[in-house]
Amino acid sequence: MSKIVTGRQGAAAVSRGAQVSLVPFVYGVAGREELPGTALVRLLGDLGLTPAAARSLIARMRRDGLIAATPRGRAADYRLTGPFLAAFRQIRDGRPPSPTWDGFFHAVFYTVPEAHRAHRDRLRRAATLARYGLMQPGVLISPTDRRDQLLAELGGPLQEGTVYFGRVELDVADAAQVAHRAWELDELDRRYREHTERLHAALRETPVPPAPGPQGLAAYARLFGGSLVDTLRTPPALPSELLPRDWPLPGLLAAVGAAYAHFGPPVTAYVQEVVTAAER
Repeated sequence: MSKIVTGRQGAAAVSRGAQVSLVPFVYGVAGREELPGTALVRLLGDLGLTPAAARSLIARMRRDGLIAATPRGRAADYRLTGPFLAAFRQIRDGRPPSPTWDGFFHAVFYTVPEAHRAHRDRLRRAATLARYGLMQPGVLISPTDRRDQLLAELGGPLQEGTVYFGRVELDVADAAQVAHRAWELDELDRRYREHTERLHAALRETPVPPAPGPQGLAAYARLFGGSLVDTLRTPPALPSELLPRDWPLPGLLAAVGAAYAHFGPPVTAYVQEVVTAAER
């Protein structure tokens, strides 16, 4: 076991508000990890932000390590970094296959005095971004060893308390119960089914997708809502033995793919037109 001693400023501070999720959504529609700043501001404007609000959001995300800037003449290009880049690539490349249960969770054991609650909250926020689940107070778990991601999100050593890495061994039945609580799988099950039905309904009710343009992009964002965000809440590579029966995530991913194939081409064409114009 080893004590956490290194890292960088995490992205927890910028995770406030629904506006933040619009940024990786725009990158996802564009299919690119880097976008011109002028295009990013314009596309965020299509999704309801004023230019000033869009620039303020970009500035906050830069401070919190979610995007990084590369100068382009008098302007700049912005590329995804940190957890947003990881999420972008996961959606683009698909989830890895589920491993078999090998008998234990990778664990983080922490103790932080109540008088230093801010340090404890900082650790928990970093663990959430690194996709750990809370087994019980003082114990975070993951099906894979994600200490590097946790260190990267934590940012600097905790000034109070201790943090150690280890393992928690469980049989399959107990591990499944723990996973249900740690990652709120019942709630995700419900949300996945709601998203799936909403996407299926949109396909039935809109046989002709909206034409390319700002309104089509805004409708596309409303259609997907939190479905893509919620797919990322499932812990990475959770063994199938620990998932509920009739787990709805595969069905949701299939519905997302069908909705993308139907609604996506005109939206993608519009976004690419905006990006190309900004690069000239």
